[in-house]
Amino acid sequence: MTRLISVAAAAILLAAPMTAAASTSSAVVRDSTTRPAQAARAAVSEAPVADTLATRPGPDSSRTATAPTAAAGAAATAPVVGLTGRGFGHGRGMSQWGARGAASQGRTVAQILDFYYPGTTTASIGNPEVRVRLTAMGSGATVVAGEAGLTLTDGTCTTSLTPSNAVSWRTSRTTAGWKVEGYYTKSSGSTGWWPLASACSGFVTARHLTFVGDGSLAASVLTLRTPSGNRAYRGGLRATPVTLRGGTTVNTFATVNVLAMDNYLRSVVPAEMPASWALEAVKAQAVAARSYTGARLGSPDGFDICDTTSCQVYPGLTSSNPEHPNSDAAVKATSGQVRKYGTAIAMTEFSSTNGGQVVGTSVPYQVAKADPYDGVYAEAPDTWSYLTMPVTAIENAWPSIGTFRSMTFSRDARGAFFGGRATSVVLTGSAGTRSVGAETFRGTLNLRSTWFIPVGSSVGTDFAGNAFSDLIARDASGNLWNYHGNGRGGLLPRTAIATGFPASPEIVAPGDFSGDGMPDLLTRSAAGTLTLHKGDGTGRIVSSSSISGGWQGFDTVLAPGDLDGDGHVDLLARDTSGTLWLHRSNGAGTLLPKVSKGSGWQDYRELDAVGDFDADGGADLVGSHRTGALHLLRFSASGTYLGKRHVTWGSFTALSGPGDFNGDRRTDVFTRDSGGRLWVHLGDGTGGVSSRVQIGSGWQAMSFAS
Repeated sequence: MTRLISVAAAAILLAAPMTAAASTSSAVVRDSTTRPAQAARAAVSEAPVADTLATRPGPDSSRTATAPTAAAGAAATAPVVGLTGRGFGHGRGMSQWGARGAASQGRTVAQILDFYYPGTTTASIGNPEVRVRLTAMGSGATVVAGEAGLTLTDGTCTTSLTPSNAVSWRTSRTTAGWKVEGYYTKSSGSTGWWPLASACSGFVTARHLTFVGDGSLAASVLTLRTPSGNRAYRGGLRATPVTLRGGTTVNTFATVNVLAMDNYLRSVVPAEMPASWALEAVKAQAVAARSYTGARLGSPDGFDICDTTSCQVYPGLTSSNPEHPNSDAAVKATSGQVRKYGTAIAMTEFSSTNGGQVVGTSVPYQVAKADPYDGVYAEAPDTWSYLTMPVTAIENAWPSIGTFRSMTFSRDARGAFFGGRATSVVLTGSAGTRSVGAETFRGTLNLRSTWFIPVGSSVGTDFAGNAFSDLIARDASGNLWNYHGNGRGGLLPRTAIATGFPASPEIVAPGDFSGDGMPDLLTRSAAGTLTLHKGDGTGRIVSSSSISGGWQGFDTVLAPGDLDGDGHVDLLARDTSGTLWLHRSNGAGTLLPKVSKGSGWQDYRELDAVGDFDADGGADLVGSHRTGALHLLRFSASGTYLGKRHVTWGSFTALSGPGDFNGDRRTDVFTRDSGGRLWVHLGDGTGGVSSRVQIGSGWQAMSFAS
């Protein structure tokens, strides 16, 4: 099945790249590839000639840019793509954190299951036998520790395994059939593997052979000898050929644990959900896991289910907490219970967290809807960020695109964030494009979910949602343009955002101001009205609405990102007396009361946000001083002003912060001179500038978004 990371481990919210967790949950249809995101890194490729700046278009697409004196695309390392997302797993069926949230609000196991699997009913299947393929043995021999009372059976004939001093017993398959051997010391003193002498003549040609201890599957506890050490399991241990669906036997063999359903669930449930959670939530996990398993019983493969996150996590009795009184109680209280849709057992998928939106499919009991229970616990891993995914991971996975340029998405329009989960991704590079299914993209790059959006670099300027930061500018005719960065020091062809865009003192690109996960724009009118222009995550404005008035007393408004470290984007505004004010947002489109950041800021002709320019964790500004100096205005991670630092000199008529423009993992600055030439000043990662490169000319009539 496709599942995500085990809930027991998913309680830790990690910013990608993430470290692998112990087990994960997304029962019924899980995905082993959904382990925390750590994309593979490969050797850095030098940017091709097509990525240099010699023929970059200027603000007028018919104009050719002035050739630069150096290539800003010559990054020391491969550029990175930033992603932010919601959910941990496929999001279908039950959210495990949602089940916990529902239980905390008094919902019963039946009510929890009714919500996540609508239209299903409770039924009973008793306590049937389950066959679990143990992946730790691969396709090698089945080796079991010797013990008193150990027997071997082919289903019709059973023999005791003697001598009792055998340390281990193993079964393996040859062209002649099964071979059974014990490892012990003979009376002669010779030690080694010796063939079993048994009256069960059918052992050689039997379909499978099963080790059983203590006389029955119910009482049996055996030790399997694996390449990584001993592992204990309830029930029997079977050597069996693997059969493909359709009945074709292949030359592969497996070790299968055969045991009663409830004994199986005693290990599965605490591996999938922390047993200490509310009993009703753990009961819901028990029924979901039983139903998922029950729907697979009778498989012709020789086993019903596996023991990894590709199915359900089943550690047997060898783990830090293999069984627990609370989960045992949940299994016992729901013994036999499954969910059926009609007469068939439902495929009750589950995952760690759905991010607040259940994913719908063509299966009638997988219905797309908001999940009010998934966000109850603040510590749930329902949001994630992977801000440093190297583009080489994309290029290596899909080499036919050449050098990666951008990505675009098709979405399901479900849920309140990002326009919904991605359904497909179109990757564009220097050699062409490639359309990839969102699940394939997620699995290949080891992302937590398909519910994500690119976030650009540093200061929330990826308005087009194509992976790299943009330069947004308005021309003299009122046309608003998006100049897409390519991540390597160049601009891709511009695209139109809007026409007839009103002239205003500022265009501000704050990132996600409205709280839907998609970047927005703000404008301040001369009359003092602050207007929100909501973006759709693809570079278009979908609506505009007034936020507040009274902004005519400010002469500068800019968006520094999250200045105070509270997780929400902020605004800074300087009043006519020179006092700088922090306007915090609540993350949902509303501004909180302003806070002073001190006076004396009137000496700067222009201020702009540049992200963490000195790499100390704070969101910084650059200011063009009246003397002509360019200053770095440093802030701490919590928004405390740390003072200024001289950066460089020059005559600038405009500033803008593109984030990391050339892919060297350092924040850069755009400036425009009095002749209309656009320059990028490449940051050195410590608060200084290593060099400047001309991007183009003809920019004198453009107003830049801050």
